[in-house]
Amino acid sequence: MHTQARSKWWVGFAAALWGAVWLIGIPLIVCTSFVSTASAAGTAVSSQGAEQAGFLSDLSGFLTEPVMLTLLLFIGLAGVVIELLVPGLIFPGVLGVSAFILYFFSSTFQGLADPYVWLLFAAGIVLMALEIVLPSFGILGLLGAGSLIGGVVMAAWATGHALQTLGIAFVLAAAAVGIVVFVFKERGIWNRFILKDSLTSEAGYNSAVTRFELVGRDAVTLTPLRPSGTVLIEGERLDVVSDGAFIERDKAVVIVKTEGGRIVVQEKWHSGLGPIEPI
Repeated sequence: MHTQARSKWWVGFAAALWGAVWLIGIPLIVCTSFVSTASAAGTAVSSQGAEQAGFLSDLSGFLTEPVMLTLLLFIGLAGVVIELLVPGLIFPGVLGVSAFILYFFSSTFQGLADPYVWLLFAAGIVLMALEIVLPSFGILGLLGAGSLIGGVVMAAWATGHALQTLGIAFVLAAAAVGIVVFVFKERGIWNRFILKDSLTSEAGYNSAVTRFELVGRDAVTLTPLRPSGTVLIEGERLDVVSDGAFIERDKAVVIVKTEGGRIVVQEKWHSGLGPIEPI
């Protein structure tokens, strides 16, 4: 009960984290930015007379602000990695891809990046997804991550700034991924490679029981032992093996060893007890 309560608490915490970022943080920044943009535009119109920026220009300019670039990269990295590690959540994957699209759109619209960076972005996503479907010992994953990072750096106005922004976003994304993976550890992709079923007797699996009580008891061979066969002991038929020698049918034997389901017998004459009458 405590484990379930703690799991529900973590789920609520993760949901609150994503909700706070998207439902509070982004609208607040957007409103503040557009108020500032509107004020600057009004000043420009009054002083210069006639210039008004379009919506896309304002949006792309806003998205290329350092804080927004870091936020977009954080959401993009966290969303894509979470979707790859915990397939089926959908929501993080959609957010992650959307954030990357906004990142590359703003950089391209502002003239900071060439259109081919979109190819690097698409190739990175595809290669990372293929790593999950077609495991390549990390090769496809590394190529995908390199392609994605290369696209991010090339889309920035300065390499140093891009690496700094990417580093901050990576640290934040690693923390978010760690929380979500912990919460949804039972649904992670690694569970596909781990056998979690218990081979218990309740599930219909019965391990061989070593019957130590049979050691030293007499039996009669019902079939020739060459070296395996069947013996009869007090009305019970048992599959056994000889100690190496062939033993004919209707011979008296003694059980000398049991190992799991393996029962080893020896002809009584060779056991040092001398010939006896069949049981």
